[in-house]
Amino acid sequence: MIGTVQALSETPGVTTAAPSDRQVAVRFARLTGGFWRGASARRAWFWSLLLASAIILSVFANVTVNRWNGWFFDALEKRDTESALTAMAVFPVLVLVVAGLGVVILVSRETFQVHWRQWVTGKLADGWVGERRFFRLSLSGYEPANPEYRIADDVRWATEPVVDFAIGLLSAVITIITFIEILWEIGGALTVRTGGSVIVIPAYLVLAAIVYAVLVSALVTFVGRRLPGLIAARNEGEARLRFSLMRIRDHGETIALARAEAGERRAVAQTYESLVGRWLAMIRQRGHLTWITNGSGALVPVVPLLLAAPKYLSGEMSLGGVVQVAAAFVAVQNAFNWLLDNFMRIAEWLAAARRVNELADALERVDREPPGEHLAVSASRDGQLHLDEVTLIDRDGRTLVADISGSVPPGAMLHISGELGLGKAALIQAIAGLWPWGRGAIGIPRGAFVTAVPQKLHLSEGSLRAVLETGRTIPQVELEGALCRYGLSGLAPLLDESRDWDKELATGDRQRLALARAELENPDIVLLDEATSAFDTEHGLELLAELRAARPDAIVIVFGQGAGFAEAATQRLQLKRAGGVVRMAARPPVSEPAAAAATLPVPAE
Repeated sequence: MIGTVQALSETPGVTTAAPSDRQVAVRFARLTGGFWRGASARRAWFWSLLLASAIILSVFANVTVNRWNGWFFDALEKRDTESALTAMAVFPVLVLVVAGLGVVILVSRETFQVHWRQWVTGKLADGWVGERRFFRLSLSGYEPANPEYRIADDVRWATEPVVDFAIGLLSAVITIITFIEILWEIGGALTVRTGGSVIVIPAYLVLAAIVYAVLVSALVTFVGRRLPGLIAARNEGEARLRFSLMRIRDHGETIALARAEAGERRAVAQTYESLVGRWLAMIRQRGHLTWITNGSGALVPVVPLLLAAPKYLSGEMSLGGVVQVAAAFVAVQNAFNWLLDNFMRIAEWLAAARRVNELADALERVDREPPGEHLAVSASRDGQLHLDEVTLIDRDGRTLVADISGSVPPGAMLHISGELGLGKAALIQAIAGLWPWGRGAIGIPRGAFVTAVPQKLHLSEGSLRAVLETGRTIPQVELEGALCRYGLSGLAPLLDESRDWDKELATGDRQRLALARAELENPDIVLLDEATSAFDTEHGLELLAELRAARPDAIVIVFGQGAGFAEAATQRLQLKRAGGVVRMAARPPVSEPAAAAATLPVPAE
């Protein structure tokens, strides 16, 4: 499971309010917190503790550098040559320590980020690919846009900044504690005399740092409150543009032959126009925020000097003290303004985390019982494939296939023909356990493995061995034998070559490869979706005979092939479209042996 669902509507068509930023952060923490548990816990805690230790030591090293500034400048002011030379001799050691701690922080931070991203990516990728959720999610109607982009890019943008935020927050807390002590100790109280009255402001530099930070942080929060939503919209627009361009590449041949590039250009232009609008809205908001960030950046170094000047001019503070409190004030201010300095990154992180959460929620949701009417799929008691008044509907409630009934015993071959339309794909997916919507029941032999052989086999980039070995290691001789049986002996020496086979193989060779792959899977039920359409009937039947010889007890269902396949089948079922719904129709005349073997009833007229 991928986690708990947050703020998702259970009723189709009902829109639930988007989760707040706090809910997004909590949901993301629950989703990714497993990295510190289980098999990855040892690695996670090692790098976490190493990083935290290096950050703490680094802050104390910075405090030491601050005190060195006071020592050195006081020596200069007093013209104490011996003390100044000693301070200069100590300084290289401080530089070496600070630089070494910086290296430790860099290596531990980036190593931790890589391992954490690897864990989260693996969890989401396994959840998306596993149990065929990627397909079930596309059918469900609540698939978030561009799930592959969310796994590949959004996970990185959602995990890497968190480590930096943790470093910055821990460093900020320790910095505030340590450097406030310096401001309190050296700055002391400020005495102001006005009109005979004396006003004493205790720890005035500390109070000034706090007031300044609170005011700036409040301004940043108010002005930038819309930025996370604008960044999320920008990222969504980028993903849509990438999808539009990928679509042109994937369907390049069809678009070129149909001369449909003008329509595709318009679609890309519209997508990019929308993206530009989102970018401009985000830029305007960032412009407003930059007024505050740049203004504060210019003021921070000057404010402590102005505040320390009266005490220095009165002789209450030395030059070294002024340098120390100026550096300490800037350090405390930067620590207090951690939100200010990271507001943009926090907004970008929230946008990425929200998109990752949406994918995780959708994967969790697809595993739950589908809404509305759903098809019952169970194990049959007699080892046959049973269709009992099967009616398939789409997620909008429209009927695609209605009242299909019948039984197919092991070793039989059923030929289904007629006006199938969308009903064919739905029926194939229902038997394969992928189509959830409908009524009636499907009985599958207990423990049966179902495989579907498509008209056009998808070939992942890589080796042919990876295509043929689905879930188990197959001996070389068995792989070569299967290729030879289906007329692909020329590919046997190329089993381990990584190529883009999707482009290199012709349609006929792809269909031969799909049948060889189906045989090697040792299926109990084979669904042939026009799997030999590239061949004439004679050659198609020869290829089918090889599969039947290899798996004589398998139930074979052939969809949409020609009359020759109907004659070779032991059972036949003709479907007819009426009023947009596919139903059973009277079967055509069959030969006596085939008629004797048929078990599918003819519906009453």
